[in-house]
Amino acid sequence: MRRFACSICASVGLVVFGACSSTGPVPAMAQVHFVLDAPLCSSTIPVAFLIDGVVVGNDTFRVHLTPSHTESQAFSVPAGNHVLGARTVGAFSHVWRDTVVTSTSGAIAVDSLPLYCS
Repeated sequence: MRRFACSICASVGLVVFGACSSTGPVPAMAQVHFVLDAPLCSSTIPVAFLIDGVVVGNDTFRVHLTPSHTESQAFSVPAGNHVLGARTVGAFSHVWRDTVVTSTSGAIAVDSLPLYCS
């Protein structure tokens, strides 16, 4: 009986340690933020954010309104080259020019989105 119990403990130990083993290195990550630069605007502006051609999020910026909100949340990306883009959503149509960034592990890339409001 004692030998059987030791075999079970040894088997459980192998399963536990096996479940914790890594299948490979964890990819190095960086962050991307989008910041609206619209000094002459006073409005709400809904924007879709793209990384490598894929929409990763939406937000509604509030420019010169209370509360003001002109910076997106952080988006995590693997370190390397990425194409950042943004476009307005809704009736007002504007597409910002794509920006190519090269990020390193732990880096923060900021894509400035200039907009002129008349």
